[in-house]
Amino acid sequence: MSETYTTTYTSTYTEARAIAVMVNVLEDIVVLAEARLITYERAKRWVEDILYLMKAKVLNFFELQCYSSAGTRIGGYKYTVSDDGTLHENSNSGGIDPYDLPDGCKVGLYADIDHSKSNIQEVMSELANRGWGTNGSALEGEMTYERSYSRNNFGLKRYKIGL
Repeated sequence: MSETYTTTYTSTYTEARAIAVMVNVLEDIVVLAEARLITYERAKRWVEDILYLMKAKVLNFFELQCYSSAGTRIGGYKYTVSDDGTLHENSNSGGIDPYDLPDGCKVGLYADIDHSKSNIQEVMSELANRGWGTNGSALEGEMTYERSYSRNNFGLKRYKIGL
C-alpha cells in the first residue's frame, strides 16, 4: 500500500496586514532614533523601504545591524517574514534597549531579498533609486527568538543576534 500526500501554499500577505505589522517594527526603529543611533528621517525611510519590499513580495528577512564605534558589526535584530499561515503569535513591540549597546554604536539596515521573483529587475532598479547598495551581508552568530508581530497569520519573527 502506498500513500501520497500533497500540500499547498497560499501566501497570507496583504498590504493591510503588512502595514499593521510594520507599526510594531516602526516602534522598534523609533527607539533607535530616540537614542540617536539613527535619525528620524532614516527611520522613516527604512520603514517605507521595508514596506516596499513586502509589497513587492521579495523580502525574506531584514536586519537592524549594530556596529561598534570602530565600524565592526557586533550583532543586531533579524526580522523574518512569515506568510505561510503558521504565525499565530502577536507580541507587543519593544524590548530593544539601545542604552545596552556600546558607546558610539551605529545601526544599519540589511535586507535579504528573493532574486528568483519575476519582478526582481524592477525591484533592484527601485532600490538603486532609493540609494541602496548591493554589498551588504547578513549577520552570523547565535540567534535567540524574541517575539513575533503578526496580523491574521502574516507577520515577522524577531530574533536577537550576538548582542
